[in-house]
Amino acid sequence: MDVRILIDEIVKNMGYRTYPGYPEDYIWVDHGDGSGEVIMLLENDDMEKVREYHSSTVSFPGERFLFLLSDGSNKEILSYCKGHKITPVTRDEAAKMLGRALIDMHLAKKPAKRPVVQQVSENKDFILVYLEEGNNPKYIRPVVTGEVVTGSIGLRSDLIFVPYHFVSYSMKVLEGDNIATKEGTAMINAVNGKVYRSINGYELLDSWPTTHRELDPKWEPLASMERAKRWAGDNLETEVLEKSETAGFIIYSRSRVKPLEDTIKVTFINTCFYPIYSSSVLVMDGFTGEIKSISDYV
Repeated sequence: MDVRILIDEIVKNMGYRTYPGYPEDYIWVDHGDGSGEVIMLLENDDMEKVREYHSSTVSFPGERFLFLLSDGSNKEILSYCKGHKITPVTRDEAAKMLGRALIDMHLAKKPAKRPVVQQVSENKDFILVYLEEGNNPKYIRPVVTGEVVTGSIGLRSDLIFVPYHFVSYSMKVLEGDNIATKEGTAMINAVNGKVYRSINGYELLDSWPTTHRELDPKWEPLASMERAKRWAGDNLETEVLEKSETAGFIIYSRSRVKPLEDTIKVTFINTCFYPIYSSSVLVMDGFTGEIKSISDYV
């Protein structure tokens, strides 16, 4: 049996789940309580792949594991893992862990512990609240009607609901000698992973009665929150007014200040279906009325 498939089955047997994340080569695990882990299977002593794994998952809020499947233990890789908060699992450890889990699965018994080496550490940079079972994502009521779309672009368009994860964020910014707190909300497209400032003033409905299509999410909340945190750190600069005095003048200047990265907190709010009208040529945003490309949504 393929090791990746075996790990996926073990995760399901423990009551957890795997989900599609980026990069797709890694195994993304969701524990359902706001915690999770990401696993990389390393088939050879490729140090460059280990560095890529670290850089791709450095802001992941859960634990990171590196399964070393080749013979022997590469000291450079083990040292790198120790210095970058990655838990290495040697070939012998992996063999015992997977073998024991496989036997437990055969006997229809759940493993007493999940296959990890260290205890999950608490991380408050991400706060995840799951929808209760049976509560499906709600629909954002379109402001633009299908008739308006047809009249605007001259084509018949289909109503499509795109899943978005909504999050709030807070961060601290150094303004001169003072530290200020900035807050806001963002929305992450659960199909293509793109992050935007959140819309406001929308109405939520439990269902949408007319003919429409719904797209399936490819990005789960945990991975989407990771992207939102990275987006906040890279894009949410603040303009600061600075004052300086000379013998004869008072000088005011404006500068752009990035948030303090270690202070960014992201909280999951909900998942909603966002309306768009799509023809074979154009897409009209069902809430703002903007005409965009289909690549902005899928």
